[in-house]
Amino acid sequence: MVVDYGIVTAIMTILGIGLIGIIQVVKEFLHAEGLGGWAIAFILSFVASAVVLLQAGLFTPLALIVYGLIAFGEATGLYRVYTKEG
Repeated sequence: MVVDYGIVTAIMTILGIGLIGIIQVVKEFLHAEGLGGWAIAFILSFVASAVVLLQAGLFTPLALIVYGLIAFGEATGLYRVYTKEG
């Protein structure tokens, strides 16, 4: 499976706010910290991935897992798809 970085960008900018912003708002609203914050980021990353994949007509369980994990990594800072060039 080849990862389409356009889809990753669409997931990260869902609803025009950005996935990271949405996660922060939900975490603040629920006063979530620690594992609760990680769980919220995980769930919202997979929800955003599912929405974008369904809209693009690319939804499969494998695509959801791959893009969900990439979005979760990006949203939490564990993984960076885009890096600074030289």
